[in-house]
Amino acid sequence: MTPERRQFVLRRLHSLSGIVPIGVYLVFHIMLANASVLAGPAAFDRTAAAIGTLPGPTLLAVEVFFVYLPLLFHGLYGFVRLADADLAGSPRQDWIGGYLYTLQRITGVIAFFFIGWHVYTTRMQYYFAGAEVGYQFMRGLMTSPVAFPIFVVGTLASVFHFTNGIWTFCITWGLTPGVHAQRAVRAISLVGCAAMSATALAIFMAFRA
Repeated sequence: MTPERRQFVLRRLHSLSGIVPIGVYLVFHIMLANASVLAGPAAFDRTAAAIGTLPGPTLLAVEVFFVYLPLLFHGLYGFVRLADADLAGSPRQDWIGGYLYTLQRITGVIAFFFIGWHVYTTRMQYYFAGAEVGYQFMRGLMTSPVAFPIFVVGTLASVFHFTNGIWTFCITWGLTPGVHAQRAVRAISLVGCAAMSATALAIFMAFRA
């Protein structure tokens, strides 16, 4: 395989992994699993208990192969692409697209380190420290003066990176060949970003209530 062909394949896999499985998991994680807290602490604990019915080794294997390894590939190759990014010259004729281009890369870096911290403070505590990741556990994190702002900034960065990435995914895979189609998908992606961000903030407030 030539270097050009290898780069082509890696860029397509990088783009695809941001949508499936990472984006699908993010939607499930925010809009379904964590959003259950909006119905009250008991509802969240039931959701956490339902996920915990899977044997620990099985659940860990599923998360490793379908979440963590794709995340690691997407993040590390993202840093490779960041090294080639033209951030200084990004705002061109389409100045909105230029700023979104820059913000996509900035939020990618924030999301990478936030997700690593988030996995350590929740999932690793569940698997290796015997922590019960229920409502009281999450309330403790959300009321922490250190953890709470990290959650807010990291989650909003992750949401933007994913939703804006839908727009870039469609361009990369040739699904929106025209300018009008690209701008329509970009608008839809930004609406999705607003909806997911609002839901995430409501979840944070529910944990702090």
